[in-house]
Amino acid sequence: MDFVGIDKFSLLDFEDKVACVLFCKPCNFRCPFCHNGTTVLEADTTIPFVDILEYLKSRKGLIDAVVVSGGEPTLMPDLKEKIIALKELGFLIKLDTNGTNPETIKDLYESHLIDYVAMDIKNSFIKYPLTTGTKNVNIERIKQSIDYLMNSGIDYEFRTTLVDEFHEEEDIIKMGQLLKGAKKLYLQKFVERESCIQKGLHEVSEEKANKYKDILSKDIKYVSLRGY
Repeated sequence: MDFVGIDKFSLLDFEDKVACVLFCKPCNFRCPFCHNGTTVLEADTTIPFVDILEYLKSRKGLIDAVVVSGGEPTLMPDLKEKIIALKELGFLIKLDTNGTNPETIKDLYESHLIDYVAMDIKNSFIKYPLTTGTKNVNIERIKQSIDYLMNSGIDYEFRTTLVDEFHEEEDIIKMGQLLKGAKKLYLQKFVERESCIQKGLHEVSEEKANKYKDILSKDIKYVSLRGY
């Protein structure tokens, strides 16, 4: 399965690293606020992987890392083989994931193929169906991914995109309980774009986001706003 999008130069997706971001199409969620909605729902043009490898070869020494994003990368049947090829070029690898495939995360890390994981925590678990646009969410598998990241030794972050229609103080309190003892959580500012699946959603104000940050900081070692 080939990738459907590429950001050839990013300073935002891998902390302190110059990165190239690859986007895959498959996703098992339909988050209304997703910025990659057109990619997830509509993309039908793929980028030959050999072309990606040739581009990355030409940028060795200029790019530090490759971010594998989506969509949901762990749904790609040949993800491991692709990451092996990227790793062989000498790049650090970051995986963006929604955490629904804990076995894949474990296999990639224990095969020494990924260096960093960013896992989305969409909301309190009771609001996952609403926030993901998906009726049947296997919460137990998401819990397994959270537990694995917190205890495996891998470098990781959790991240939540705050949307005023979906996130309330009660949800934030529950998220803190869920992630108690976690190393790092970023609260991301939602920005409405034409590519979002649902139109008319709103950002959480900076004042409210800082209040959420204070609540979460009681349970999580490092909480920061991103994009504010």
